[in-house]
Amino acid sequence: MSALKNLTTSLLHFASATLTRKGARKFIDASYDVESVQRSILSDTLNMVVGAESAVKHGLRKDMTVEEFRQQVPITDYNYWHDMIVEQQKSGKPMLTTSSCDRYQPTSGSTSKIKWIPYTRPFLDQADEAISPWMSDLYANFPGIKKGRHYWSLSWVPSDLRDQVSESINDDMQLLPWWKRLFMAGTMAVPEGVSLAESSDESFFATSCYLVACTDLSFMSVWSPTFAMSLLQVMQEHREKIAEVLETGRWVAPFDSLKNIEPPKNEAAAAYMRKWDGEITPAFTKAIWPNLALISSWDTSSSKGWAEKLQAIFPHSGFQGKGLFATEGVVTFPMGDEYPLAFTSHFYEFEDLDTNEILCSWELKKDMRVRPIITTGNGLLRYQTKDMLLVTDFINQCPCLRFISRIDGVDMVGEKLSPDAAVKLIDHFSGNMGLSPVTLVAIPQSDLRAKPVYGLLCSGSSDAIAARNTLGAQLEEQLNQHFHYKLARELGQLGHAEMLIVPDAMEVYTEHKIAGGMVAGNIKIEPLALWQNDQMPGAVSDILRNSKPAEAAA
Repeated sequence: MSALKNLTTSLLHFASATLTRKGARKFIDASYDVESVQRSILSDTLNMVVGAESAVKHGLRKDMTVEEFRQQVPITDYNYWHDMIVEQQKSGKPMLTTSSCDRYQPTSGSTSKIKWIPYTRPFLDQADEAISPWMSDLYANFPGIKKGRHYWSLSWVPSDLRDQVSESINDDMQLLPWWKRLFMAGTMAVPEGVSLAESSDESFFATSCYLVACTDLSFMSVWSPTFAMSLLQVMQEHREKIAEVLETGRWVAPFDSLKNIEPPKNEAAAAYMRKWDGEITPAFTKAIWPNLALISSWDTSSSKGWAEKLQAIFPHSGFQGKGLFATEGVVTFPMGDEYPLAFTSHFYEFEDLDTNEILCSWELKKDMRVRPIITTGNGLLRYQTKDMLLVTDFINQCPCLRFISRIDGVDMVGEKLSPDAAVKLIDHFSGNMGLSPVTLVAIPQSDLRAKPVYGLLCSGSSDAIAARNTLGAQLEEQLNQHFHYKLARELGQLGHAEMLIVPDAMEVYTEHKIAGGMVAGNIKIEPLALWQNDQMPGAVSDILRNSKPAEAAA
């Protein structure tokens, strides 16, 4: 990187550190009176909602108290708001809030398969309240990130959805205030235009080229650690093509349709890729990114093992877990060793999972297991997420919470499959070639499968077993109708779905539950389950051991 670019990057980091420090001080000062801040945020939200159809439906007033608001609005989910969101998208009428909405962000649903979350300017401003204290904490605890460029994973969508949405869907820069857009534009290792490529494969290849060219990379932020692993695998698979791009400054086939994105050029990095043996090792990551000071990704629940694998490949880099940033709103963010509630962003309530009591944020106690209920500036009121959190500590009056797991559903790499989706799959395959499906099983990566996979456990005949690959293709087709599953497949984070056909699937399921400590009479069939490899029933292990992965078989 030239001396001028080096200086520009340093100045931008200095300005960003200064501005975010102010945001952090504001957050800490406010943490001495969480209740007042929260009541004020609810009042501001009601001011935006009154005048919209939602206010009429729920009998809302601008001067309502928290207690009155909770009496008027039930606890909701996406299905509750679905019709109003669709009407607002089609007509532009103020259904949820009086603020205009130019962007609807897609994410996974259960019955609807794709949920469209309205992103209004007030909602984005609320979410940004959590960004400044987080970034300030990063600068303070990982000062090495000031010395180079940053990679932020953008909001990719599946290839076949890209021509159905506006460019703003994939342009995360539009979510930020002007000064943060300026900072990001001057310090990003990968331009945001990469996410606008025609396919996920093209986005992946272009991202890999830019990252290899960015030898001054100092910070990498991804959601799932498997995403970072997939990027490394793309570099491994396409190292000759990446070297050619970096040597010539031109895109190569089959990625030459990336003509709207300027290709990177770095002859020294190209030379290294030419001599690299393709082994993804600490020596490789250190050679390519010697100054990578920090990696940020999920590191809890089903992501824990993958995060540990990622850290082992980058021993020279620091590592930080993510807070709970959902498409529907921000709940927590990292600060030191804790994850404080982003109480200056939205209005929060929590369901105590032990008593089912609904509490305000200032009523939480340490060691409570809770489920968030958020009211945000996009008009989603009392919206209950499917996350289990543990209250771990307090920063002054602000509760800190750690993500434990999804309350229902499975989320190995970000695919977010729900029990409702699994029930529909079971119904779809029931009776097909005499199959009797029992449960959809999430199977983590192991010696038997290089990537996590989903398998539908069924009772079936020898004819069904002979048609296993054909049925597996049908299962994969059904699963690909779900937004985040399809995206995880395209990003190389999941393997092809498989049929797990045995003579007596119920017996296999029951034996698995009994082995896990359940009493036979108390076993309830779950439509969707995560089975760890050390608890895998022998019949399932035998299928995986004695058959090729579906993609290899094809």
